[in-house]
Amino acid sequence: MADAENVTQLPRALPDEVVLRAEELATPRFTPRELRLIQEHLGRSFSQLVTDEASDDKLAVVAWLKLRRDGYDVSWDEMDDVVISIAAESANPTSAQPGTTSPPSASTTG
Repeated sequence: MADAENVTQLPRALPDEVVLRAEELATPRFTPRELRLIQEHLGRSFSQLVTDEASDDKLAVVAWLKLRRDGYDVSWDEMDDVVISIAAESANPTSAQPGTTSPPSASTTG
């Protein structure tokens, strides 16, 4: 009888889009190996990319890093077809002001 195929090791289909949140842009996570791969592919260090305000490569690099954190083995060529979106910041519900449609609670002091 043939060995059963280990389906957990099959490559997952790459998503069409990766959404980056503000904290992922501000503090991306990476390994030393990934830093070397970035340097080899782009010819510039990660530090150089993130400090270059004119470069859009940093968005592609952070999206690539996020996909790798999410378990995808994505190549640089595959990244060319992935849409990169930046999530809009949502309001913090704990700091929102109360609505004006209801009157404030009555005071019990007398």
